[in-house]
Amino acid sequence: MSFSRNRWWTCSALFFVLLAGCARKQVPTLPQVNDFSRYSANYYSGTPRVWKIAMEEVRLSGKPKTLLLDHGEEALALRINLIRSAQESVRIQTFAWVFDEVGKAMIWELVRAHLDRGIKVEILIDHMFSDHDPEVIAYLSSLGPGFQIKYFNPSANRLAPSLLEKLADAAIDFHRHNARMHNKLFVVDERVAITGGRNVSNEYYDQSIGRNFKDRDVLVLLPEVEDLTECLDLYWKDDHAVSSSEMLEVSEYAAGRSSVPDLNRSHFCSFAVLEHLEAKASDEKWIRRKFADNLMRTESVSWVYDSPEKVSRAPVLASTVSRALTDAIATARSEVMIQSPYFVLSEDAQKLLKDIKVSHPAIKMIVSTNSLAATDNWPTYAAHYGEKRIYLEDLGLEMWEFKPIPEAIETMMSYRKLLRRLPLPRETFRHGEMKFKIDRTLAPTGEIGQTPDSPQKPSADRLNRHLEVPPYLSMHAKSLVVDGRLSYVGSYNLDPRSDSYNTEVGLLVSDHDFASRLRDSILTDASPANSYLIGSK
Repeated sequence: MSFSRNRWWTCSALFFVLLAGCARKQVPTLPQVNDFSRYSANYYSGTPRVWKIAMEEVRLSGKPKTLLLDHGEEALALRINLIRSAQESVRIQTFAWVFDEVGKAMIWELVRAHLDRGIKVEILIDHMFSDHDPEVIAYLSSLGPGFQIKYFNPSANRLAPSLLEKLADAAIDFHRHNARMHNKLFVVDERVAITGGRNVSNEYYDQSIGRNFKDRDVLVLLPEVEDLTECLDLYWKDDHAVSSSEMLEVSEYAAGRSSVPDLNRSHFCSFAVLEHLEAKASDEKWIRRKFADNLMRTESVSWVYDSPEKVSRAPVLASTVSRALTDAIATARSEVMIQSPYFVLSEDAQKLLKDIKVSHPAIKMIVSTNSLAATDNWPTYAAHYGEKRIYLEDLGLEMWEFKPIPEAIETMMSYRKLLRRLPLPRETFRHGEMKFKIDRTLAPTGEIGQTPDSPQKPSADRLNRHLEVPPYLSMHAKSLVVDGRLSYVGSYNLDPRSDSYNTEVGLLVSDHDFASRLRDSILTDASPANSYLIGSK
């Protein structure tokens, strides 16, 4: 009797699961692009004249020019524009390069720059999250010595190593396997550079229905290039940097075919997600108004970066970048402002802040980081949470935790577009996914009107109308301002990984106006409208 009853309940449960699956809403998706006739070489023309004029001003003054890049989609448009405007080279270092719409579109822009104008391309990608298609990498590897991709610290020399291969690699040398190149550098013609927190994927440029990263870069035009070129060359020539042609899947793919396929735009840009943005990227008036006209002359800048040898020596006690930031903070007398997605202080860092507080009791120490609802890394947040009393009571920090849907989200990202956009086919699995409760006090956007027959959900117009998923933000910017005069923007997180394991890079800026703009940007994030002020009780 008991067996029959259990079997009845099991069959009933399976029936309802199947019924729910059959009743799941069919979500419309973006159609694939079929007409590529308008994408001639002229389409990728860029605005070289705009940057020639800006660089001439830098050369004559001998002073760098800088611009903060707080908006994801605009930061992507600038990158595409700079690739199209390049005259000699594009050199990139990045921790992650996902082959989604943004990742493939940027690759295609680089291919066109190389094939149409002979631009030299060097891309160095950390290997940890590189699950790349061997066909695409084989094609890129066939373009000749002027277009090269390398992977940093690869496991088993494979694009996509198996779990067993990863475990074997970690067993041989755990610390080296765990240490990664976390650098983010985008450099055009050696003198125009972008550094900051952004990797290459949809999430970093406001193109994901769901989580997007609230990040920050700095664009800098340089009168001198020695330090930057030294950093690029040091990593490119390092033994940890392995050519894509040496990856086993690539060589196996090439060996199994008489020729490498000649790929075209249809293989890289299947959906019109970036169509409007791509058009703006060659609009000279828009590029000038949005970027070139807002560049400001800056007193001085200096590059700080770890040596790639850090990977072989990890864990290290104090890396080059962590020492530089420690030295910067140690000069504080009135205010330290820190923004980091992860905030876990080492004992040495805690002692530094405590000593500064003792020497200068009136000093303000403001921290902007993620809330639990906004974070993309729960274990790190848990470590942060466990020490929060120390930060608030012993160190006297003023702590703000970023909201996933801040009140200013419409100015922070391309928000309304994500509320309307049809999902990509691979995004449909997210239908109805809710990772946090939407704040009922949020003002309606007016994007989706409620009717008497529609379900009354809290803040329903904060959901993508097709997926019923909220586009939201997770803080990913890494910045520092000391006494309104010294600033840092780069890849360094305030956590043990950046300190001891990952290589990092960034820009130290000594300039009051730049510091003021960066400070205002952080304070916008760290405000009651956009963050939670954390108390100790």
